[in-house]
Amino acid sequence: MAKEFQFNWRPNVPSLLQHGSVFDRYDDESTCLETNAHVKVDEYGFFLYWLIEARDAVVLDMGQVWEARPSGLPKDGRVLFELEQRGSRETLEERTIWITHGQDLVNVQSFYLVAETVEIAKAWRIGINEILKNCKIRHVCPTTNLLRYWKWLTLSVNDRRKIPIKLLVKTFASGKPEKMVLKCLSDLGLCGDKYTVPRVMNRSMGKKISSIYKCSSGRKKKEREELDVEILTFEKFIRLYNKICPRSEVQELFVKLSGQKEYLTRDRLTNFLNEEQRDPRLNEILFPFFDNTRTQVLISKYEQDNNYIDNGKMSGDAFLRFLMSDENSPVFLDRIDMHQDMDQPLCHYYINSSHNTYLTGRQYGGKSSSEIYRQVLLSGCRCIELDCWDGTGENKGEPIITHGKAMCTDVFFKDVLYQIRDTAFARSDFPVILSFENHCSKSNQLKMAKYCVDIFGDMLLTKPLDDFPLEPGVPLPSPNRLRRKILIKNKRLKPEIEKHQLDQFLREGKLDEEDEIAETPEVVGEDSVSPLDCCDEDDGDMSDEDDPSVQSSTNVSTSTISCRASRPSLDSPQPQPAAQQLLAPLDRALSHKLVIRSPRFSLRAISMKGRQSPLAGDQRAHPEVEPTAVTCPAIKPPTPGEAQPCKEPDEAHPELKQNFISKNLKSLGFTKKQRLASVVSALSIQEFHANHRWFVWLTFYESRP
Repeated sequence: MAKEFQFNWRPNVPSLLQHGSVFDRYDDESTCLETNAHVKVDEYGFFLYWLIEARDAVVLDMGQVWEARPSGLPKDGRVLFELEQRGSRETLEERTIWITHGQDLVNVQSFYLVAETVEIAKAWRIGINEILKNCKIRHVCPTTNLLRYWKWLTLSVNDRRKIPIKLLVKTFASGKPEKMVLKCLSDLGLCGDKYTVPRVMNRSMGKKISSIYKCSSGRKKKEREELDVEILTFEKFIRLYNKICPRSEVQELFVKLSGQKEYLTRDRLTNFLNEEQRDPRLNEILFPFFDNTRTQVLISKYEQDNNYIDNGKMSGDAFLRFLMSDENSPVFLDRIDMHQDMDQPLCHYYINSSHNTYLTGRQYGGKSSSEIYRQVLLSGCRCIELDCWDGTGENKGEPIITHGKAMCTDVFFKDVLYQIRDTAFARSDFPVILSFENHCSKSNQLKMAKYCVDIFGDMLLTKPLDDFPLEPGVPLPSPNRLRRKILIKNKRLKPEIEKHQLDQFLREGKLDEEDEIAETPEVVGEDSVSPLDCCDEDDGDMSDEDDPSVQSSTNVSTSTISCRASRPSLDSPQPQPAAQQLLAPLDRALSHKLVIRSPRFSLRAISMKGRQSPLAGDQRAHPEVEPTAVTCPAIKPPTPGEAQPCKEPDEAHPELKQNFISKNLKSLGFTKKQRLASVVSALSIQEFHANHRWFVWLTFYESRP
């Protein structure tokens, strides 16, 4: 950067966390308690680690920690019993710190730390969460990342509190021969001391090995190399890194700039900074050019040889340190903090959004989780999605979150709201938008509204702001005006329907559930079409006359298509009976299915008119609709010994002469009753072939009581 800027990425780590505290530790799969674990956080805030006597240290990257929160009682009874022996059960939940961590949003793990007192647990929870709010650490320079690796090596000690040489080799051996790494360690004096680990062996097994190898002592001992933590300084670690992983491209650039010399002069370095490193689009007043004075400051900062500093020279190692420092960051470090104008209307900004937030895996047969909402909000999302459905089975009567009819698991709607309430503003104060995909019934929608008001409280924005009314020409409020507010984005009803339902609710205290059409369509046959697909969801019913696909496939005149019942309206003065409501979508699905399967014949053109069987009653699917199409003859019970003839179809409709027979339709949730079984049994096979006609079996359905 041409403009000097002090980038302070280090978080404020409390002294309590640096000195550490003693905790009892367990996780979800633990069957025993790890006692007296000395837990600490390093001074840079890089790692959370703990030491247990006679065990290797465990180091956890703070960049993978999501949050620290209170917890309940452990699931395992033995762990709970041990904790009760070591402290009071009444304060166990307050003394427990639940830490969740993971490399991504889905694969999240957790463990629990139990403090001695409630005050220590509270101080640790606050301290860890404050460190996690530091986002600057994600934009550090390569030198700071090397500092992180060095700190990890010094903390990953074995049971003797020394660094295993094997760990050093594993760190640098990616793409490099192991012998090369060991040679570089030897050149820098980092070989370490050899430590012999006695191996416990059965005496009879030792005799067998000694008889085979003629040397039992060599098989019972294993040598390890380890290094004292004080020997591996950060300067030696940097030298080891440059020796194992040399930057050949930087060396070529340095030779080109220095003119085949071992150093860069002050003038050459100034020329390099102004002509190659500087962005020519920068303002000369705000970002002035480098001069010899500013160049000398850089030399004094990165050069370690005093003779070079006095003579205004920079060596190759100092030049590499300069290029890997914050002075040459790929991002503007002064813009990592909030610097934009957040007082514009809300619709002027992009938003970090999450789609299908509840899913932790695939969309079909996947798993839904309420915990994922915490991780998404903690990662910075400000818009999350909730697919709301009516609960079934054990969850009947409660709104749930699931992925429709994709065989995914369910979570309760109110459980998700609790997770949102706890983490909505843990990382940011800007508003959170809840995108509802609402498939619930009216009663469950009332529950959803009550849950939102009760759980969110004052965080929920229930009415427009006084200075930003929802009127034409008035802009939306800004993100700053909506800080720490939860907004709900949901599709509203039409104004007249919304007014009618609101008046009904205020007058009667409830809404009429009979006006609804179930979200779960009834399945008819194996390849049936959903009843909801036969009509437009937003603009009411669309007749077959308006549907070009039906016109092109059927090739039947509009006069032959009988009328069907219109979709029930919420503001209708006389709602249809519940049984007819169930039959109406089924009839549309059945008719639509037969039109698709037989494009030359429409079952919807046939209606029952005339005298009915005294035992059958009114067999029409829509008795309230008067037929206006081709009719079928009246059917009466046959007399003994007399066959019932089949009347010729209307000659005005020759398409009805086409041979056609419908398959037996299997229904879901309906009982099939063949009303015309006696008529069909009376027809003789000879008359059936003589007339060369196919008799259409009409099958009617009634809902189960």
